Amino acid sequence: MSLRFILGLGIGDLHKGFPDITGEFQENQTTVHKFKGSLPPAPEVDDLQKRWQLICRAGKSSNILSRIKVKATGTTNICEDNPQLIYQYLNESMRLWLSSEEFYAGIEHNFRNVVDAFGGRDRCFEVFLEIKDSENWHLPWDAWKFREDYKNCEIIKSPSQYRKALKKATTGGMPLPSRGRILCVSGNSDGLDLRQDEKSLQRSFGDRCELEFIQQPTPQQLRDHLSQDEKNWQILYYGGHSDSNSANGWLQINQGDCDNTVTIDYLKEGLEKSIFQGLELLILNSCSSLQLAADLVAGGLPLPSMIVMRAPIPDKIAHDFVKSLFGYLSKEYPLFLAVRKAKDYLQKWESEFPGASAIPVLCQQPTFEGLTLLQLKRARRSYPVGNRLLVSVADVLGDTGDDRPNNDISIFISNLMQRLGIGLATTASSYMLMGPILAPVANQIGMENHRQNKPLIAKRFYKLASLINLNYAQPYYNLAMLCDELNDDLGALEAMQNAVLRGLPDASAQISKLFIRKDKHQAALKAINLCLEHAKYDGVKAACIKNRGWIRFKDKQYDDAEIDFKTAIGLTEDSPESHCFLARVMETKGKPHEALEHWKKTIKYSKSSVPEQDKCIQTAKQHLRIKGNIR
Repeated sequence: MSLRFILGLGIGDLHKGFPDITGEFQENQTTVHKFKGSLPPAPEVDDLQKRWQLICRAGKSSNILSRIKVKATGTTNICEDNPQLIYQYLNESMRLWLSSEEFYAGIEHNFRNVVDAFGGRDRCFEVFLEIKDSENWHLPWDAWKFREDYKNCEIIKSPSQYRKALKKATTGGMPLPSRGRILCVSGNSDGLDLRQDEKSLQRSFGDRCELEFIQQPTPQQLRDHLSQDEKNWQILYYGGHSDSNSANGWLQINQGDCDNTVTIDYLKEGLEKSIFQGLELLILNSCSSLQLAADLVAGGLPLPSMIVMRAPIPDKIAHDFVKSLFGYLSKEYPLFLAVRKAKDYLQKWESEFPGASAIPVLCQQPTFEGLTLLQLKRARRSYPVGNRLLVSVADVLGDTGDDRPNNDISIFISNLMQRLGIGLATTASSYMLMGPILAPVANQIGMENHRQNKPLIAKRFYKLASLINLNYAQPYYNLAMLCDELNDDLGALEAMQNAVLRGLPDASAQISKLFIRKDKHQAALKAINLCLEHAKYDGVKAACIKNRGWIRFKDKQYDDAEIDFKTAIGLTEDSPESHCFLARVMETKGKPHEALEHWKKTIKYSKSSVPEQDKCIQTAKQHLRIKGNIR
């Protein structure tokens, strides 16, 4: 289940304030609550922001080489010789502004209540900041106390108006050809060591992705790479110099005397084609590149995920950021969380370069469906089997990543199981005899790693168990639950369908839940009907009927939903989700006393160790607090 907040600033500026701010809470991309607030004028923030930007551009805050060529800019009138103090004043003023009563009471207080009800400070979630004037993107929004208190969230800059990007159609749910392809562009490297960026890319993705490096291209060469490659790119990375003014930004792509820069407008056609063919992430590891994101929006293009810099950034800090970012992405962190962790890593530079950790910025539209790096390719290895070659089990399983077993015992077990799997595949008799014995062992190892929060290892053993015994449904079910936790909807759906085909009744209930989350109600109802036809146990029947009630609740068919939830409870009295949903129905129908009874039973039967039940607990507690029934 994904959580996100969308904070819309509306019309206003720092001198007039923002009188009409909206805060929106979304659960699985469906709006659940909406709030209103405002922010007062803050001219002092505007003044300090401009002074800090001047200090950065004048190079007074550090003597480290920066990814911008600092020229004489007439900024000698800056009287501050202590950039740390200026940035401290800016940060404190920004934080004080965002703690104003009208903003806290209307927006932040409600956000905090929702997060606390859905898992507390350890919960991962996105905060989209929708801003009409891109100048306000440059403010240090990281100073917001809310972001500081919740370490697993990140503020994502977004335009206030946007459209969803059109994507090239695929067949059979296959990924676009751009999946796993990264184009790495090294631009003007005067005074920079861009080889460090390339090494970080190779270290994190070299064994799983198709990387292409181009150094100091001409404008035409860069445009050709974006518009003429048939497969195109999933990630476009640029490292080098860049600059901007109040009108637009540009990349300094080579060190020639002419034809050495490009703008977004020049690359517009190539970028539009790349987005259509699957470009999901654009990283501009260069100074003041935030303006390029604004230029892309102004040019009418749908915004892919963009990681840009809102100010000049010293070269070695830029190295540290991408090294950390790529490391987290290779470990399957969601993009927003990988950015947050990589920015936190830069805090060690704050004493030397004030505001270092707040320079990288993630820009993205709320319509973006997420960066998927889970199924990237590895180099294939093969073993001779008779007169043909059999692809290795490691290749079939794929995506072993950086959290692969890192001790001798885990490696030994993994390799042993793989060799046994290959051996079993060679003869039908050994497969029939040993497959049913070894598959549960592999599945159990997967479950243990799953419990220890090692998703890549768990996935590897679940897939191995299903390979050893093709009729074994349980590893498919476990794999589906793991993919669901990783927000890999496609992988979860595919694995759960395999579990259904192998006759696991619980999977029918779970697959309907996955369809409901994707708002595919007709497909969910078909799965529920199949479940009710074949399920032998009351618990499975109750889960399917509860899911049918969930659909009816979402479709505002409250009477039918009430019947389903009561039927499910009649089959299994201790179903916390059924009580939770029934309480919501009673609240909606204006029956608070009946709702109260079911909120209490929700807490009684829920287990906090189960994420979805823990959510039920927090929701119930929130309603009971409002009614004064618990502290």
